[in-house]
Amino acid sequence: MAKGAMAMECPRCGGEMQFDPTLGKLKCIYCDSAFTAEEVEAIFAEKEKKTKENSSGDEQAGINDMNAYTCSNCGAELMTDANTAVIRCPYCGNSTVAPSQFEGVLRPEYIIPFGFTKEQLINSYKAFYQKKWFVPKSFINNNEINEIQGVYVPFWLYSGNAEIEAEYEGRNVKENDNEKITDYYSVSRKGKMSFENVPADASKRMDDALMDSIEPFNYDAVQKFSITYLPGFLAEKYDVTADENRQRTHDRVKGTISQKTKQTASYDEVDVEKENIKVDFDKKKYALLPVWYFVSKWDDKDFVFAMNGQTGKIKGDLPADKMKIILAALIAFLIPFLILWLAVDSLAAGIIVGLIVGGITAAAAFGSTKSVAEASDANEYIKDNLELTYKNDTFIRQKKEKKEKE
Repeated sequence: MAKGAMAMECPRCGGEMQFDPTLGKLKCIYCDSAFTAEEVEAIFAEKEKKTKENSSGDEQAGINDMNAYTCSNCGAELMTDANTAVIRCPYCGNSTVAPSQFEGVLRPEYIIPFGFTKEQLINSYKAFYQKKWFVPKSFINNNEINEIQGVYVPFWLYSGNAEIEAEYEGRNVKENDNEKITDYYSVSRKGKMSFENVPADASKRMDDALMDSIEPFNYDAVQKFSITYLPGFLAEKYDVTADENRQRTHDRVKGTISQKTKQTASYDEVDVEKENIKVDFDKKKYALLPVWYFVSKWDDKDFVFAMNGQTGKIKGDLPADKMKIILAALIAFLIPFLILWLAVDSLAAGIIVGLIVGGITAAAAFGSTKSVAEASDANEYIKDNLELTYKNDTFIRQKKEKKEKE
């Protein structure tokens, strides 16, 4: 038997309601009535109670980790995987919520509602790729979005402290016409920082790097979880536990405290000799965060993008126009090559410098089409800045090197 599930029906006309990001309310797609989350919560709680009373009591998952649900609007039996909590009925079109997916330990503590509509997404996406100079013109003119999904993605948010003990070699370098003088220092540091709500997506189906790239979310807009924000969007429950995700956020915090501590060694050159970092996340939260997830098709290839459903930030790797990149690299090569060859009469130097500048230009041009990368720091989530608990700098030696005369 199918589990009980409910569609969000309008209290006035019985039509389907969906969450409207522009209003911040649930809105009926037929009569345009709008209701706050609090108003719908009361209606939904009563309906959920009746649905449970009428269910058969068979709460076992379906075959192959699939679950069956009954649409309360038309009675159709709907199948979904074990991690999807909001589905769309293919018969009547209503968004159907499976309350059992958000019960007990599976219930999120918080949610950030969507702030952008599908129409706004499409306009923002066009602006995103049209300003990229090294994207093929045929992509700009002919790519087509064939999948758009508004998804509440499960996230773990971690808060806690980090401590560091580090040893560096610091060097100050001075040069004159005859020699190069290097002063060496032994540098010791101990410090601590605190972090709040460092995120890590908890869905195996979402690409971690893509989710990292659309950060940060503005936690000032966070709300206590309510299923009234879900209609009109997909929602998933976590299938990556907090313990499984913890290392990802530990690595980000380590990257930040390492960087901040090294910056306190104010020398011309600094090398890390030893570093010991301890991270203690003593608090975690389970939240659903809004993501527009979509696929654009071009030249028989799929390009995956995501938009932060709260801030509108879009990320995704675009195709690169190789001919444009080659042309840019060639121009970048020729300018220093011709200057050094013709003005200084140094063909070898012109070739070497030209190749270096051309290579850097090509790499930058290609990189401008790629915007997806795993996060390596947690700078956006610093609660208390670095506090040094120990600091020592000791001069070790001086090295003098004679310069060879040209």
